[in-house]
Amino acid sequence: MHRRNFIGGSAASLAMMLGAGRLRAGELTDGRKIKHFLFVNLQGGPSQMETWDPKPGHANGGPTKGVKTKVPGMLFAEGLAPMAEFSDNIAVIRTVSRIGEHELGQYFVSTGGFAPNPVLQHPGLCSTVGWGLNNPDSDLPPVVSIGNGRSAGFLGNAFDPYAAGEKLEVDGKWRQPLEQADQMRDEYYAVSPISAANDFQEEVKHQSRASRLTLGISNKAFDTSLESAKTREMYGAGFGGSCLLARRLFMAGIPSVHVGLGGWDTHQNNFDATTRLGGSVSKGLGALISELKAMEIFDQTLILVGGEMGRSPKINGTEGRDHFPGNNTFALIGGSIKGQSVGNSGADGMTVSNGATMPQLSYSILDLMGLKPLGFFNDSVSGRPQRYCPGENPVPAKLT
Repeated sequence: MHRRNFIGGSAASLAMMLGAGRLRAGELTDGRKIKHFLFVNLQGGPSQMETWDPKPGHANGGPTKGVKTKVPGMLFAEGLAPMAEFSDNIAVIRTVSRIGEHELGQYFVSTGGFAPNPVLQHPGLCSTVGWGLNNPDSDLPPVVSIGNGRSAGFLGNAFDPYAAGEKLEVDGKWRQPLEQADQMRDEYYAVSPISAANDFQEEVKHQSRASRLTLGISNKAFDTSLESAKTREMYGAGFGGSCLLARRLFMAGIPSVHVGLGGWDTHQNNFDATTRLGGSVSKGLGALISELKAMEIFDQTLILVGGEMGRSPKINGTEGRDHFPGNNTFALIGGSIKGQSVGNSGADGMTVSNGATMPQLSYSILDLMGLKPLGFFNDSVSGRPQRYCPGENPVPAKLT
């Protein structure tokens, strides 16, 4: 292949690939109130019976006790007892996914209910929200992941979650890709100035924004050491530190954050493990909600808590619970949410009735965020319109 054709073709392909994220502005509804979205991904499949759907007094419930909440008849497991204080703003939503495998279940939940497609990578729900609420003039990314967030799929790398730890190091890692992009751009324009050049130019601009983030003052938003010792102690380390970072990112103007917490694949020693994990969730989320309330931005925040599947109501021989997609229970938390329990799993937890599907849940989340759930992305990769949400109906309950 002629060198010029190779350079032009490669640059055009790169421009098309990187240009996938630059879509038309999200179709926002009037009067949008929610500005911050947090997905707390309990990776491994959290036991619903040790979190939001305990069954005290039944053999399937094991030793887990139920804690009364502010909502009549709604119980939380004892490991999440501190969360009962906020239960008037928590909707417990039981769903049935029929997917009992970790990787497929994560894809299904993280994308808002899309089934895996061998020729199409759907964006994670966090990326969809970040796309819709993106401020193109900000130096900060629209989506941040603290622990293995789902990619932006066909939206392109502009809306891929920016991976962050509790404190980022300034290492100049964006400089080399920027220099390569500049060199390719110069060669590209010299031989073939075609329409894709505009997209390529925009991607260089996007990378520059990322460079300013890593190398500039915006990086302070990621530095939790700037918080007081009292505040850091209130949140705790590990998951709590991730919640503190999420709060700082919201204050900085980042609309969408993913926080992962592993360890929920409790085939053995389920009760001790979930008690420990529940304590971390309660401490971190409790501190976050308390601060959001004090800052008067809780009513602008929506938090989804859940994982890729539930656990078997029947306890196995090693004091554990196995995979069970028949009841995957989520908590939807926010200032506009009315405390309630959606769906019924009976006394034994084996069957869910009047619950919701994951597509219905993502429909409601997008609707609450101000995105029109039945809207379409302009997918510049395939040239085909792609739906925001796989569902056509919301959760069968009034959430607000």
